[in-house]
Amino acid sequence: MALLVLGAATSLPPPPRRRVVPFRATASPAALDRRRRPQYVPGEFFVDHRCIDCQTCRWMAPEVFKRVDGQAAVAAQPSSQEERTKALQALLSCPTSSIHTDKPPKDILQVHSMFPLPVDQNLLPGVYLCGYHSQHSFGATSYLVTHPQGNILVDSPRYTPSLADNIERLGGARYMFLTHIDDVADHRKWAERL
Repeated sequence: MALLVLGAATSLPPPPRRRVVPFRATASPAALDRRRRPQYVPGEFFVDHRCIDCQTCRWMAPEVFKRVDGQAAVAAQPSSQEERTKALQALLSCPTSSIHTDKPPKDILQVHSMFPLPVDQNLLPGVYLCGYHSQHSFGATSYLVTHPQGNILVDSPRYTPSLADNIERLGGARYMFLTHIDDVADHRKWAERL
């Protein structure tokens, strides 16, 4: 394990990278439609063939996503606003941007603003799920732990300005704790920002 003090420590070398073609759009252009996995329940949400089976969507929105033939698939379309919100949180957290919607979701900005998400305010007060998993850490989960002596970012989420703004609203991060070399992802960008 390593402790990296943001802004004061030297950066770690980047981890080995897998070749993944990035897509950030949530809408479904014709070219992306051809990549839609055939194993899905018809409706707004779908998963494309680039899924790396990291399980992120399945634990974030288990009512919607299941494992089918070695990858995630939409097993049921969201049937409530809560399920839809969880599915959109999974969409934003997918490290390969493999989750899509047929049309750009009107509530996506609202869901962006929810991160980092409290894990459990009763059992783990001050612990937040950052979301925005990075393909460069193979989908590793990162957390923010708030502490009076300085907040700690555990592992590196994919860098996004909206997440950085939200972390700053919670007091920023004084430390970044990297659990192993594969989870460094965007740590340099986070060190520069926070």
